[in-house]
Amino acid sequence: MISVAEARNRIQAHSHTLGPIVLPITQAVGHVLVDDLLSQTDIPSFKQSSMDGYAIRWEERDQTLCIQDELPAGSLRVLKLDLGATIKVFTGGPIPEFADTVVQKEWVEQKEGKIKIQLEKLEFGMHIRMPGSEITQQALALPAGKVITASMVGFIASMGFDALKVYPKPSIAIVITGNELVAPGNPLLPGQVYESNSYALTALLKEQGINHINVFHAKDHLEETAFTLALALVNHDLVLLTGGVSVGDYDFVVQACLQVGVEQVFHRVAQKPGKPIFFGLQGEKLIFGLPGNPASVMSCFRQYVIPAMQLMSGKSLEEPVMGKLKHSYEKQSNLCFFLKGRVDNGIVSILGGQASYQQHSFVQANCWIELDAHQQIFEQSCMVKLHPFH
Repeated sequence: MISVAEARNRIQAHSHTLGPIVLPITQAVGHVLVDDLLSQTDIPSFKQSSMDGYAIRWEERDQTLCIQDELPAGSLRVLKLDLGATIKVFTGGPIPEFADTVVQKEWVEQKEGKIKIQLEKLEFGMHIRMPGSEITQQALALPAGKVITASMVGFIASMGFDALKVYPKPSIAIVITGNELVAPGNPLLPGQVYESNSYALTALLKEQGINHINVFHAKDHLEETAFTLALALVNHDLVLLTGGVSVGDYDFVVQACLQVGVEQVFHRVAQKPGKPIFFGLQGEKLIFGLPGNPASVMSCFRQYVIPAMQLMSGKSLEEPVMGKLKHSYEKQSNLCFFLKGRVDNGIVSILGGQASYQQHSFVQANCWIELDAHQQIFEQSCMVKLHPFH
């Protein structure tokens, strides 16, 4: 067996960033920007009114001014403001030449084509957005490596971009192995269990923004497992197999991987749950053989698969956070433990139902607690590593 740290290092060493693609800006949400994004224009690109009102010369503010014309938003006309005059302007519309202040219409008395201004609150330059006041042309809008969020899309569009060069997210194949598995919704016969791993993994992948997911099933048979794995490898960047990864008479995943040309990087990690985990490569494709027990699948996914997908997508790795243990805990082995926990206000509780087949504690859990392999006793209030679910 290798250590958890060594397993992480080996996976990270082989998790290569996928080649860039171009996506429409709304489809780029959740993806990492490849290059610095420089603004294509000044925003605003012209002197713009931020209010419905009247454009004036500041020095004429105490005069009665004639209404010369109007400039609605979207107007392409270029007007010059005459002496002794005002031009009616609108929110988002252009400001006429020689005007330096906009008076909102509520501060104006209009009569017979003329206006008189209430001066109490008026300030020079009010309600005018100057060109480039948001961002100037060729200024850095977003640095390379930034994850595109929904709240950024409007800003990106306002600079004239309709598409972005980003790193793609990996396409994922899930291969579920096991003779005993039955799809939910069907009756159970003696010796059968409902298959839940494909549902859990699909949900976890979608939570990570992965949408290219295909699920395959294989019985506990070497040739069928190898055939299904070969099929899954064709159009996917990463393959997850569940079950059949240990050394039992009906565990064929490791043999199947070797049979289809997968290079083994490691098999078995000093951890609980998920000790029999397998990791291998076919070119730059990543193959994870996860133990079949649901909690082992969920734990290994969080510790190893998520970081691999982040690196393939051009993202930085998430660091664990620290929490204070609510109650003392003693390990009975020198394995690294991953325990289902719940953290509230920095205080973390170890939940019941920690066996690798048990899932009910996921209803309350919001993190994985990582307990170091070389420490057996963890005192109350000691600090431990946490891996939040979200």
